[in-house]
Amino acid sequence: MATISEFKQLFDKFLLENKCPTGEIVKKKYYFPVDQLKTIYTFMLTTTNIQWSQFQQIITKYVEYLDFCYYSWECFSLIVQHLNTDKTNVYMFTNLLGFIKIPTEKNEDDKLLFKNNKRPQFKYNSEQLKSWVTVVWDGMKPFMLSNIKIRREMLTLLIEKMQMHLNNPLVTADFLMDSLDTPGPIAILGLQGIFILVKDYNLECPNIYGKLYNFFTTDIFNYRYKTRLFYLADIFLRSTHLPELLVAAFVKRMARLSLVAPPTDIQIMAAFIGNLLIRHPSLKVLIQSDSVVGSDPYIFEEKDPLKSNALNSSLWELVSLKQHILPKVGKSVNFLFKKLPQVEWDMSELLDDSYENMIDEEYKTDFQKVSLTYEKPVSFSVPLSNHMDDLWTLDD
Repeated sequence: MATISEFKQLFDKFLLENKCPTGEIVKKKYYFPVDQLKTIYTFMLTTTNIQWSQFQQIITKYVEYLDFCYYSWECFSLIVQHLNTDKTNVYMFTNLLGFIKIPTEKNEDDKLLFKNNKRPQFKYNSEQLKSWVTVVWDGMKPFMLSNIKIRREMLTLLIEKMQMHLNNPLVTADFLMDSLDTPGPIAILGLQGIFILVKDYNLECPNIYGKLYNFFTTDIFNYRYKTRLFYLADIFLRSTHLPELLVAAFVKRMARLSLVAPPTDIQIMAAFIGNLLIRHPSLKVLIQSDSVVGSDPYIFEEKDPLKSNALNSSLWELVSLKQHILPKVGKSVNFLFKKLPQVEWDMSELLDDSYENMIDEEYKTDFQKVSLTYEKPVSFSVPLSNHMDDLWTLDD
């Protein structure tokens, strides 16, 4: 069985190529032993008795080299065409894709692992790099369709680093739209991918607001990516030209969910509602300080936000939260019943908040001291007032 020492030997042999190249030196081409690096990566993917953390510890100091990262993606484009779940560790491959950065361009201060003044210098080719990244993405599709864990990891990589480096990012639109129909984190990641295509590549996405609206259910409080959903929703609804009927549905949905939300999420939704009311001042009619509802016309179960009848309702849910047991939560809701500011709330600060931080802040809060007695006690004697005589009888 392969050992970590054998892996180190392969790496040492790879590094010797800088001083003593064994491959062909091509005129006007930067020398980098791609075949040897591909052998190292293949070794990693086919070895079962060595942990990812051990591999990571060895290669971590080389990811700062531009040529190492650049040609690693050439290796990945070759490896992905022969990936096999029976012989190779596909999960390890996703770790590798996430660990090795995709270089954007060459700068003067970039370090090169195989730099040699006697040989041709390194040249960064963005089109070539895009073709390698595209091959990797296409090659991973079969595994994403058959394994939900791999799909989640690859969607994260797509959004965080790969999408902008594809030959045509719009080809991911169908895959991302399909991801919206998968409950949980995958749908949220798909939504973020769609948002990038809409914002940066002018993708026209019908009914995106309807899909966004239906993300907000009681299940979101258990999602690992819920803060990402709040952030995306705030951006999607930033336009002041959206129909008031649509925005009112989002405001009402947030208010209803706040009744069952954790305290930190109530603060986020209160800021979210506040931002929507600032963008659409006419919706302030929904806020009534003494809202009493016999029957709410809002239809929570309605999938179409335009048919939810939210504009005919009121935010009575927020009235009940004004006296929340945590003062910080009650304060965040009370702000909505006062004159709203001109500047929107910065939700980024709230998204990083936690329940533990909120409790710590409450412990540090200085409360006004309340007198428990108006007479200074003297030893164990009875107070000067006659109330004790009226209420108690002291027998010898």
